Amino acid sequence: MSDILGLRGESIFILLITELHQTGAIFRPGFMGDKWPYVDFYVELIGANSTIPHFCVQVKTTRSGYTEKLNRLKISQVSEDKIIGLAHRPSPTYLVGIDEPQRKGYIVSANGENLKSLSSVSTKFPINEENRIILWNEVNKFWHEHQNKNNFVSYFVDNEWR
Repeated sequence: MSDILGLRGESIFILLITELHQTGAIFRPGFMGDKWPYVDFYVELIGANSTIPHFCVQVKTTRSGYTEKLNRLKISQVSEDKIIGLAHRPSPTYLVGIDEPQRKGYIVSANGENLKSLSSVSTKFPINEENRIILWNEVNKFWHEHQNKNNFVSYFVDNEWR
């Protein structure tokens, strides 16, 4: 059942993140496959002018409801190791909690703000039009500010490649 629940949550995430805006879709998600330990999706921004900005997402799907005190979405425990694995990506990285029965998703940063285990997700940031635009701008800004800082030159250069 957990495989089906996870599959449904991943599908809900795709629907929520690719919701059309006036200009069309603003994100292109790619599923990484079940063998990747920390990242479920690599998501590219559509319509950026420079590099191809992207971010990584781990999706946690639940049918467990919300906490009484803070109305947080209950999810299965995410270990400190997994949180650290997400946080150490060299790109913006997020954890998305999916409320499967209600088909709602909530996004939180996994970029080192809190490197402890996690068993619930804030509902402060639902995946909606306003937050998709904020997310697009946040990720685009990250890549715009970082694109020229690492002028990578590889040892493996093929001078004959044209």
